[in-house]
Amino acid sequence: MDIMGTTQAMNTSSIDIGFALKQGWRLFFKDIVPLLLGTVIATALSIVTIGILAGPLFAGLYAMVVSRVRDGRPPEVGDIFSCMSRFWSFFGAAIVLALTIGIASITIIGGVLLATIWVYVFPLMVDRGMGFWDALGVSYHMVLDAGFWEHLVLIIVFALLSSIDGWAWLLTTPFTIMAIMAAFYAAQERSAEVEAA
Repeated sequence: MDIMGTTQAMNTSSIDIGFALKQGWRLFFKDIVPLLLGTVIATALSIVTIGILAGPLFAGLYAMVVSRVRDGRPPEVGDIFSCMSRFWSFFGAAIVLALTIGIASITIIGGVLLATIWVYVFPLMVDRGMGFWDALGVSYHMVLDAGFWEHLVLIIVFALLSSIDGWAWLLTTPFTIMAIMAAFYAAQERSAEVEAA
């Protein structure tokens, strides 16, 4: 995409921040029990395995939303393990994203920018079955095409939520994933599917 095309894409929005947050909150409360239990299991097993299972288990949380929105099926706690069949893909994705965003975060702005353009990597891998490297490029273009600044604001909101101390992570983690998925479907002009879920 050329510079003019990039600028135009960054000024064209097809997502609404309020929609993503509102629908994320609604979906979170609709399936609060399996989501909370799934978050506890994913977090506990990630800690016990020193992060080895973090990628596929947190991908399982995204799969819970896909189950509700795309497949029309209420998520179950067992869905947390649904991405284990692609263990190496999600393990590698988690490592690469954590390292690159972590290193870029030394400048703060760099970390926020990478987190913004790659926000849909896991959703694309889960929903469309994409490989990691393909998902990086598609996520980048989705964010630019659907409104870079709106996505940037969402990432800042999520970063602020994740900075809350204590047991708040039990609520902020699944809510953040629900809101990301709501934005993900909205960016594809599939808002109606989210509202109907």
